[in-house]
Order: sequence, then structure tokens, then C-alpha cells
Amino acid sequence: MTYSYEGAGESDKDTIRFLLQDTDPHDAGEWQVSDEEIQYAYDTWFPKYNTLYYVAAALADTIAGRYAREASYSADGVSVSLGPVGDQYRALASSLRAQDQAIQVGTVPDAGGIAPNEQLLPGTKPFAFGKGMHDNIEAGAQELGGVYPPDIPVEGNPNVPDAERIVEP
Repeated sequence: MTYSYEGAGESDKDTIRFLLQDTDPHDAGEWQVSDEEIQYAYDTWFPKYNTLYYVAAALADTIAGRYAREASYSADGVSVSLGPVGDQYRALASSLRAQDQAIQVGTVPDAGGIAPNEQLLPGTKPFAFGKGMHDNIEAGAQELGGVYPPDIPVEGNPNVPDAERIVEP
């Protein structure tokens, strides 16, 4: 097991360690999680939630689970109870999830499949926006039927009703 910390923002691992405040091994006597455990949590949770705050929250829950198995000791008037430490890590996990939600407010909107930098489907012609673009409802979606006006001339288009066909005298 390896343990390292260079500073918040230096790497994803260090940022997660910072969010957990697992930065100084001399402060509490030991690291709470190893670099390998952080990497495992990152590989598991980051692809699903795409945020380091959620990864740190999952690790905080894991640390709380470790303290849940510890027993309370009392001898010679001295009591040691590690249960509250687990509760503090559960509260930290909850706080990290709340921070994750707060960070996501105001991010890129999703408007029915229209996203920034979204490419057109293969074979789709560029959209034509202009006056009268929705006049012919039967033309269908631009994404599926080309651009307005339709590419197929009226005479050879089986989708145009006879009432709209141009009849020359």
C-alpha cells in the first residue's frame, strides 16, 4: 500500500484526499485510505458520476464503515469510543454529496438532445433556418428528411398529396 499527497489540485487522487482531509499522516497517526483504494473508488464511481466529490463521498462512507466495526473501550476511568468518528465521516459523505449537487447547478443544459458541440447524424444535411421553414408540416423532421424545401421535386415525390402537385395546363 502506498500513501502520498502533493497538494489539492495536483492530481485527482490528491484532490480526493483533500476533500476527505486525509492529507497529513502525522495528524491522526495514519492515513485513512491508501492510494490504491482511492484509485479503486475513482475507477468505480467517476465514470458513473463524473465528479470527484462523489468519489470522495463514497470513500467517506467506506471510512465510516471501518469505524463502525470498532468497539468502545473503557478502563481506569479512560473511555475510547470510535463510533462518533464513523458518524462524523457519514456526515462528511452527506456534505460532499450536497456540494456535488450544488456544483452541478447551472451546468450545461440538456434541451431534448441538443447539446453544445453535438454533431449532426451521419448523412444529415445542415439545417436551414428561415422564414417559412415550418410551413410544410408533411416535410417531417429536418434531421430525417433533409432540409426545407424538400430535396425531391414535387413531381417525383410520393409524399406530396395530389392536391399540392403542380399541374401545368
